[in-house]
Amino acid sequence: MLFLFFLLLFGSRPLQPATLHVVVQNVQTGKGSINVAVFGNRSDFLKRPVAAQIRKADTGTLEFSFAIPRGEYAVAVYQDLNENQQLDAGIFHIPKEPYGFSNHYRPRMSAPKYEDCRIAVAGDTRCIIQLK
Repeated sequence: MLFLFFLLLFGSRPLQPATLHVVVQNVQTGKGSINVAVFGNRSDFLKRPVAAQIRKADTGTLEFSFAIPRGEYAVAVYQDLNENQQLDAGIFHIPKEPYGFSNHYRPRMSAPKYEDCRIAVAGDTRCIIQLK
């Protein structure tokens, strides 16, 4: 009976959302827009974000805020210099536009994996991404 009481008391409350603050640095001011995407699992990474925002690249540092459930996420950012809504790549699929990932991950020879960029979001969490 006591177990049922605690289950009703604590189990019926919805999880409190967390706020993920993504700070994008090294923005080329006045050139295109900044695209930020938050991914919630390995299978959706770089395909289907759980949250995304786009803003004009009007300052050298921009901050984006996302109200999301607590958990693990990976963040990908790029500066869309020509505003064609995609990260342009050249030979060997090397990006031609500035980009960055959470967890300070810099890919070397292949696209990043979710595990490389994964960060924990519990409460207010700040993620700084330097565009390169």
